[in-house]
Amino acid sequence: MKRFQFTVLTLIISTTALYYAEPQTPSKVNLDHATTDLANHTWMSQLSDRVSLASLNIPGTHNSAALLEPLPKTAKCQTLSITEQLQAGVRFFDIRCRHEKDQFTIFHGLVDQHLAFDEVLNNMLAFLKRNTREALILSIKEEHLPKATTRSFSQTLQSYIDQNPLAWYTKNAIPQLNTARGKIVLLRRFPSAKPMGIPATDWQHDGFYQGANLFIQDRFEIPNAPAKWEIVERALQHSIKDESFDRLHLHFASGYTKNGFGLPNITEVSSFINQKLADYLSRAPHHRHGCLVLDFITPDLARVVYKLNFTPNK
Repeated sequence: MKRFQFTVLTLIISTTALYYAEPQTPSKVNLDHATTDLANHTWMSQLSDRVSLASLNIPGTHNSAALLEPLPKTAKCQTLSITEQLQAGVRFFDIRCRHEKDQFTIFHGLVDQHLAFDEVLNNMLAFLKRNTREALILSIKEEHLPKATTRSFSQTLQSYIDQNPLAWYTKNAIPQLNTARGKIVLLRRFPSAKPMGIPATDWQHDGFYQGANLFIQDRFEIPNAPAKWEIVERALQHSIKDESFDRLHLHFASGYTKNGFGLPNITEVSSFINQKLADYLSRAPHHRHGCLVLDFITPDLARVVYKLNFTPNK
């Protein structure tokens, strides 16, 4: 992300253990793909308690709260608000926080999104209160430089968690759905002196990285959109073939190219990739792919992802 921050700076200057013995595979529910029996905002409620989150196909968003940008195509990653994403079926959220005065505000690189973390969190908690059989994975990463702080980033996050401790899952193991229902599952992309959430600090951007808890495809700076699709497709095939559920599989369909001035062009990638992904998933086998993390997600794109958890009627 350092390269992206430098680019934006240039821009600103110039403007429970094994709960069951049987394998944890996606639940199979009869569902006619031509019907609307499954509601976007409650799709997880139809899944068995016995599945691991690592076995599911989960719609996600990259820079979930980045709706503002100084120039077109340079920093905005979504058109839907957090509340709208929740209603659309998104269950993986990528939130980037600047640590300032012992509080969090939302940034993308150096771009202030003029949104407090409190607001993001309150929207999620309100949604879970109304939909207690849903579960959210919240990836939190420190963004930009801290300012006027008296404690660590992890200590400030702990202060938010302490306000509603029963609404969070902060263990380091990937939970089964029965444990995660009604909760925010923390994916930690920042250092912490003590165990706190599923650790994701060994993040790599080579397009094919396997860590202790995660498989990550997050190659974001690319020469062109077709090159990104080759990376996406290769990683998805890996997830389909991997029959173990020891790792959470994260597929970032996001990325950007650069124009002649070195400025990022996000939509050149997202427009191409989202269409390719929709076509691919409409024909994909109903196996685990993992969390598909998109720019500019729509309810239709979210639906084509989560429907892979269900067996259609023949």
